Amino acid sequence: MKGLKKDAYYITRKGEERLWERYRGIDDEIKKTTLAMGVSDSIDSDLRENPEFMELRVKAMYTLPNQKKELYTKLMNPVIIEDMDEYKNFDGVTVILGSTVTFEMEDEVCKYTILGQDEGDLQNDILSGTTRLAQTLLYHKVGDIIDFNDMKIKILEVEKFNLENT
Repeated sequence: MKGLKKDAYYITRKGEERLWERYRGIDDEIKKTTLAMGVSDSIDSDLRENPEFMELRVKAMYTLPNQKKELYTKLMNPVIIEDMDEYKNFDGVTVILGSTVTFEMEDEVCKYTILGQDEGDLQNDILSGTTRLAQTLLYHKVGDIIDFNDMKIKILEVEKFNLENT
């Protein structure tokens, strides 16, 4: 497969587990927020003049249910990176989701792992596959020189990332 499908949701197996935990936790968060609404109401029953209550109400009735719906949509048909043929049959030279790429840009050597849409973590040198840099690097090979924001990137090395560690 060359290029990522635009409407697909790419994620690692561990990332999917984390999303399911978040999904299941939203109901508990809604219950806590509803209880907090009751406490806020008992303190100031004039709801028109109670901004805390209104904020909690919006969170319980709209924000959290919308988050749950968004997570559900992502979780209904994800593309698990570990199950992708290109990951299973990694060739050692092509940048793919689930790989770590070392490259030179502006005389500086950089090393990033490219994972799924919601898995970016710059503090740990992990790029979301949807970032512009990741999109630029994907499917290029060791030795390729790529233009990116008026800079040249040279791919030096590509390794398969052990997704058990994510």
